[in-house]
Amino acid sequence: MLNSIFLKTLYEKRWAMVWWGLAMFATTLLIVVLFPTFQESFGQSLQNVPDSLKQVLGNATDYQRIEGFLHLQVFMQMIFLTIIYGIILCTGLIAGEESRGTLQTLLAQPVSRTKVYFHKIAAASVILWIVNFALFVGILVGCLLIGESPDYWRVFLATNVTWLVSMVFSLFGFALGSATGKRGISGAFAGIYVFLAYLISSLVATVDWLKYPNHLSPIKYLSEPRVLEKGIDTSSLILLISPCIGLVVAGWYMFRKRDIYSK
Repeated sequence: MLNSIFLKTLYEKRWAMVWWGLAMFATTLLIVVLFPTFQESFGQSLQNVPDSLKQVLGNATDYQRIEGFLHLQVFMQMIFLTIIYGIILCTGLIAGEESRGTLQTLLAQPVSRTKVYFHKIAAASVILWIVNFALFVGILVGCLLIGESPDYWRVFLATNVTWLVSMVFSLFGFALGSATGKRGISGAFAGIYVFLAYLISSLVATVDWLKYPNHLSPIKYLSEPRVLEKGIDTSSLILLISPCIGLVVAGWYMFRKRDIYSK
């Protein structure tokens, strides 16, 4: 029996973490090894694509360089796997356990709500980072197989930015679950937030007034600027870390104050 809530959570989620990590690695590897095919054919077919689609599909020149391809086809696409897993994971740690009655049993022990809350959120952060790291490994192996050599330090940095973006959405669901105790509601609202954020970031190039709500979309800070081409942008990091901190504090405050549902 593990005495640490943090370690116990990691242990309980170990198989889900392994399988999601393997899925991330395998899918990323498959995409990367297809780069030569995209480079030869698909890139040229984008010459006449409307501007409204270039935000999603990219320009023809993006498919001639491994960095552009990785940004569009790996980071901007694979991030949805980590977001989905993060929301499933984080809405289950407090709200999910409360609905099953296991949270009440835990809180009946001599342990504070604050300790439970922060141990679980720390475990979720580590699990999600490991799953994201599988993306980096998939890129590394894939590039070695096809003879490409991007700046792996920037690939690693981009992987961590992807993790931060996923954490914003995941912590949104975690905070809602901690405040309400309702996993379904928390997951639904987190999913709506993801959909709206992606829609706004996709359409901002053609709908001028969307540039204002686009600042509330974490996805914006993964693509502006592109980490693989320009490195880490400090202001983007601040705008991703700040909502994470705010959501953690808000969720903790509500969880500490409210009544826990008893089955």
